[in-house]
Amino acid sequence: MDSRQLRYFLAVVENGSVTRAAEVLYVAQPALSQSLRALESELGVELFRRVPRGMELTEAGAALLGPARQVMQSSLHADEIVRGIATLENGWLDVASPPDLAVDPLASLVARFRARHHGVWVNLVDPGPNADVESLLRNARCEVGVDYLPADDDKLSTCVLGRRRLLLGLPAESPQMESPTFPLDRLSELPLIAGPRGTAVRDEVERVCAQMGFRPRVVVEVEHEHNVYLLVEAGAGAALLTHAEARRAERRGVQVVRTEPELGHDYGLVFRAGPLSPAARAFVELGMVATDVEANQPPSR
Repeated sequence: MDSRQLRYFLAVVENGSVTRAAEVLYVAQPALSQSLRALESELGVELFRRVPRGMELTEAGAALLGPARQVMQSSLHADEIVRGIATLENGWLDVASPPDLAVDPLASLVARFRARHHGVWVNLVDPGPNADVESLLRNARCEVGVDYLPADDDKLSTCVLGRRRLLLGLPAESPQMESPTFPLDRLSELPLIAGPRGTAVRDEVERVCAQMGFRPRVVVEVEHEHNVYLLVEAGAGAALLTHAEARRAERRGVQVVRTEPELGHDYGLVFRAGPLSPAARAFVELGMVATDVEANQPPSR
């Protein structure tokens, strides 16, 4: 039994005869009759009896009427859902991101996406301590993510959205800095608070220190990097902070200075190569458009 047979069955019921049903459906009458006979043969019952005024349902046909209508309604609903996903009238999108990038820039990007496609449900996925954005993409848990670049997997496509600059946070009781910048070659003098190896800020600090010939003196390691500035405020040590963290820390009395040279790393969209779902494709395109617009803005005075 298939949906075409049920559609023919319902058309005969609603129009009272095979001839009128064939006309409404724009099919040949022999093809419609053959389809009904095949359905009756499959079910092992007669669905109609011929009467002077046309076709009349048997008891078996009357029993099939309700289920047939439910099946066709469900089929219609499924078609509407699929069309809605294709046109972004509904659907869903899973976006992977580490917590700090979920605040900025992902929050504003999701807001712009929802303003255009308010029928699409968006789920922000935190990889957690035992995974990363790239693994979620490789395992098809998500189609798109926002992560620090470059990506380790050359099979993933990327689009740079911006650069995350790092500032140095010093406990309030530290001697006041005479200069607005802190030389990175003096970083070995400071007791540092940092996330574990494998996190973006920690890896950037390790990389730059290695280039200068020393290892950073990490005295406190924090699993979640977004809690680091609270330990700086408490006086446990210094830390390299993202711009958003540095502003929050500064409001709480932490000294914040730039480094010389400047520290930072690019971030952007990461997505699976190959065809994307309509929602994921629209999200990536929106990010690319936003990047192009920003890149073409005149420099600030």
